[in-house]
Amino acid sequence: MDNPPAKKTKLSSPTIPPPLSPSIATQLSTINSNYKTTKPYPHARITDIMDNQFCRNVIRELKENLTATYKESDLFKFYQTLDLGNLSPNTPLSLKIPSVMSLRSALFSQSFRNLIESSLSLPPNTLTSKVDCAVNVHAEGCHLLCHDDVIGSRRVSFIVYLTDEGWGEEDGGKLELYSGTTDSKTGRTEPQASPSVTLPPLFNSMSMFTVTPNLSFHSVEEVRGTKPRMSIQGWYHGKEDVEMESEGTLGRLKEKGRDNLGEWREPP
Repeated sequence: MDNPPAKKTKLSSPTIPPPLSPSIATQLSTINSNYKTTKPYPHARITDIMDNQFCRNVIRELKENLTATYKESDLFKFYQTLDLGNLSPNTPLSLKIPSVMSLRSALFSQSFRNLIESSLSLPPNTLTSKVDCAVNVHAEGCHLLCHDDVIGSRRVSFIVYLTDEGWGEEDGGKLELYSGTTDSKTGRTEPQASPSVTLPPLFNSMSMFTVTPNLSFHSVEEVRGTKPRMSIQGWYHGKEDVEMESEGTLGRLKEKGRDNLGEWREPP
């Protein structure tokens, strides 16, 4: 007697914490299949990460209630708010930005960290509850030169774009990804002079990639025009500091004696 065919195991649907959009679930198969083959290094983008009106509410709350501090060095020029992770619930400020606080809770949640691990082919429980998260604003003329984000235990870099819905090529501000060339004598990898891939900062989208020495080179193109390039940007952390941290951008700057960037929060 023939044995009955084995039942297929039904994969459980990923949990998408609100206010993030349930439509994210429909993008995961494409993200997972494309992630490892994207160039110049693996990266992913989620579109319509939340309802458009909710995204507009987040933008309005940020503009009306948060103050951004101007920062400038040889490498960057931008405005940045306080770390959103340091905001306690039920404080006067947090009560004025309920949509922002709700979004923060979703981005920090275990279920969303699980989704990111799956999307970026990371082993389960790679990411811890430690998350850095601030609002960065690149106004006209602001930019960020090429770097790799390698500091401490940063494991995944993410950017949620809160830009104008009519953002166009002429506005600049693209996320630029660089291929690297390895020096046969030193073994070090240096980014090429020009980016090989550019990603526009699309309204209500999220870009992310793993932080990797000698690989995750990226920059922000200078913003042109009067539209601010606003984003919620940060890092999901791992359990331990990344290996070869000295090979990262900051490590190399320190090696050259430029150690005044120890408190630098690099915005992708």
